[in-house]
Amino acid sequence: MARPSYVIVGRLSEIVKNCVDYLGYFYYNTFETMREDSFFQTTRGRIVAALKRTPKTASELSTELGLTANAVRQHLARLERDGLVAEAKARRGRTKPSQLFSLTHDGDRLFPQRYDVLLNAVLDEVRREGGVDAVATIFRNIGERSARRHAHRFEGKDVGQRVDEIAKILGEHGVLADVERRPEGFVLREHNCPFKETAVSHPQVCSVVHTLMGESLSDKPQQRTSIARGDDTCEFLVPAESGTAGGN
Repeated sequence: MARPSYVIVGRLSEIVKNCVDYLGYFYYNTFETMREDSFFQTTRGRIVAALKRTPKTASELSTELGLTANAVRQHLARLERDGLVAEAKARRGRTKPSQLFSLTHDGDRLFPQRYDVLLNAVLDEVRREGGVDAVATIFRNIGERSARRHAHRFEGKDVGQRVDEIAKILGEHGVLADVERRPEGFVLREHNCPFKETAVSHPQVCSVVHTLMGESLSDKPQQRTSIARGDDTCEFLVPAESGTAGGN
């Protein structure tokens, strides 16, 4: 029999405190420092973000970022020395091999990893105390609160503008997201997940984004790929004829 909610809350408070004591030093000396330095606003940060989407040559980075090839190579050399970027030859079609740059494991970790250990511990406890439904309810409620908090940002906007706004909201929470217009609708891609390690064990985490989309769009997006299931991205197709949620 599931315990009363107040018992769960009390137990979770104890768990959160213990996990924060364990992980606090790591968090504040890495992720927070990077944010304070506005790393992703720098040229090197922009290069890292571009490589997160897909490996590229120096020439491709130069064109995409509007920089000279020499400037790009200087920044890539620095990123390589820091162990954030690696260079390798790769053949594209029938052309001669190109020198492609991609992120290393350390480079990938520049994107917010968050408290995966903490969150997994908390969610394991919630599941033990209240069952899977309790975990699902938590993240559904978070998604609903997020939708209410951002509701004003969707007012008077068509479906394309709403999808763009969702991508911006995701970006504000550490997700590298972009939108592609296609004949059948809009494709929203998330190139990283701050809660990747947690979502594998607790896929209910994903319902935060699903709920935000459901509250902001009248038609349910079709999820094509999922990082939690082992794909490189989370990809959603939003129908072009999708209206606005809530009659706005």
